[in-house]
Amino acid sequence: MSTAPIITDLQKINPSAIIELFTITTDATLHGSAQTYRFHNGTSLNANGDIIWAGNQYLKMPIQAEGFAFRKGQLPRPTLTVSNALGTITAILLNVNQVTTGNDLTGATVTRIRTLARYLDAVNFPVTTTSTTTTTTIADPADAETVTYTVTVHNPGSGNIFRINGVNNPVITMKRGSTYIFDQSDSSNSGHPLAIKSDAGGSQTTTVVGTAGNAGATVTYQPAYPSAPNDLRYYCTVHGNGMGNTITMNDPNTTTQETTTTTSQQVNPLGTPDPTAEFPQEIYKIDRKSAENREVVQFELAAVFDLAGVRAPKRQCTRTEFPSIGTFIA
Repeated sequence: MSTAPIITDLQKINPSAIIELFTITTDATLHGSAQTYRFHNGTSLNANGDIIWAGNQYLKMPIQAEGFAFRKGQLPRPTLTVSNALGTITAILLNVNQVTTGNDLTGATVTRIRTLARYLDAVNFPVTTTSTTTTTTIADPADAETVTYTVTVHNPGSGNIFRINGVNNPVITMKRGSTYIFDQSDSSNSGHPLAIKSDAGGSQTTTVVGTAGNAGATVTYQPAYPSAPNDLRYYCTVHGNGMGNTITMNDPNTTTQETTTTTSQQVNPLGTPDPTAEFPQEIYKIDRKSAENREVVQFELAAVFDLAGVRAPKRQCTRTEFPSIGTFIA
C-alpha cells in the first residue's frame, strides 16, 4: 500500500474520483470458513457493473456507509447498510448461522478501501481500437517480368563457359522484383551447376530444381526490391567465376502499398493502474446486525480496539515499578 501517489493526485486541480470499496471477511472459527466478499456501491465511477481493483472483483451492490469520522475521545462506530434486494446478504447470513446460531456475521472483518479512479485496473474501461496505416513503396507488380534463360556449356578453346540463349557468357540485365529462370536441362550442364552471388556479400538465395544436366533442372532467382545488391554475377559452383559474367541490376517502376494494423486494448483513460495506490485502509469488526428486511441489511461496526475493550494507555508506568522514570541521564 502506498499513499504517496494519492497525496500527489489530490493536490491537483481536478483529481480523479474517489472509489470506495468494501470487503467482508468471515472467520474460520466463528463462521465455518474464511471467505472474503467484495462490494462497491457503483456511484463514484458511475459504474454499471462490477469493479476490478488489484485484480479482485468487487460486485456492484447499493451500500451506504456512515459514521467513519473520528470524534475526540471516541472511536467511530460506523453503520454499514447493504442492499438485500437479491438476497445475497441473507444467503451469507444463513451460511454462517448454520455454524454459529444467531451469529449474523458478528466478528467478521469489514475493510473500507479507498483509491482513485485513475488507479483502477484497465479492464474496467471500454475497449479502445486504434488503427495505424503504413504506406510502403513496393515494386509495381505490373512492371514485373518472368524471363527464362536456356543454359548450355561451351568451350570456345580457352575453357568451359556458360552460353545463355546462344550467347557466350553475356552480361545479363535484371530488374528487382522480377523472376529469372535458368534452364540447365541440357546435358552439357552436367557437373556445372549455376549459381548467383554478390562479389561483396556472397551467395544469393535461389530455388534449385533437379540436377544440372538432367531434364527439368532449373535455377530460379528473384532479386528482391529494394535489397538485391548491384554487384551480382552468375558463376559455376564447381569451376568458379570464369564460366559466367556479371549481372546489371536495375530498379523497377514502383507503387505504394497501404497496410492498416488494428489494435484493440483496454486502457484506463484517467491514468496508470496502480494496485498499491490507496488511502490507509480502515478495518472494523461487525459488532452486531442491527436490522434486516427484504430491502436492506444493516450492521453496526466497531474498531478492533473498541470491540476488545482495550484502552490506551492500557497500563500506567509508575516510579514504584520503574524508579528511573523522570530521571535525566547525563
